[in-house]
Amino acid sequence: MMLALMVISVVPLYMAILWSYTDEVNHYEVRTAGESIRLYRNGVHHSQWNPKRPLSGSIWDLLALPVMHRAQGSIRTACILGFGAGAVASVLQAVASIEDLVGVELDAMHLSIADGFFNCAEGCELVAGDAVAWAQENKETKYDFVLDDLYSEENGIPVRCAPLDLEWFNCLASMVAPAGVLALNLVEPEKIPHLPPMKVGELKKRFPYRKIFSMKGYENRVVAFSDCPFDPDSFADNLKQTLQTYPACRGVKQRYQIEDL
Repeated sequence: MMLALMVISVVPLYMAILWSYTDEVNHYEVRTAGESIRLYRNGVHHSQWNPKRPLSGSIWDLLALPVMHRAQGSIRTACILGFGAGAVASVLQAVASIEDLVGVELDAMHLSIADGFFNCAEGCELVAGDAVAWAQENKETKYDFVLDDLYSEENGIPVRCAPLDLEWFNCLASMVAPAGVLALNLVEPEKIPHLPPMKVGELKKRFPYRKIFSMKGYENRVVAFSDCPFDPDSFADNLKQTLQTYPACRGVKQRYQIEDL
């Protein structure tokens, strides 16, 4: 369930609809916008990917920034809870060379779209199912990066699909390898000070390093937790390498707001 980021009621003239489908519950559209491909479900913008510009200066970039604060090659495994159509997986593979990635997604149609339109299935183990139940059953497996991006929508409004309670954070924490990163995509920034890793002694000790990633004009906050520091020099090196490989990404850094928690 990729984050429902914006509601589009009118299709701009520069967009073209590649494919649409309506089942008993949802209406899906895959659209192009310039060289980007986008997925909309029920009018809500769920995923976006441009293979020539993996860092596009859009809200999806924030999901990859925590990983870019690690030395290249140190983050090899990742788990995305709420895979959507896989745009974030493609960004991670482009900027961090993730080798093994597991994506869990409730909406099986999103996984079909990831494979058929976004070309995101290659190199990923995709699981159709409830991400909370799956994580609870597989919490002994460790990953260098765990991303919770569990949102759906109701009447065009983002709705979180997983709790923000201690039990859930203990489950997520158990999945993070030493020196790994746990990140959450949140559209309720006012809840950040009340998250268990900010308040509960054991989790505060487990994750003493915390950062928040945001952009002007968006409510979204990506909150990242780790047991070792987020390295700004690694971020600079990874960004430089990304810009060399993908020149169209130039200028994106100006949009990022990165703060310690």
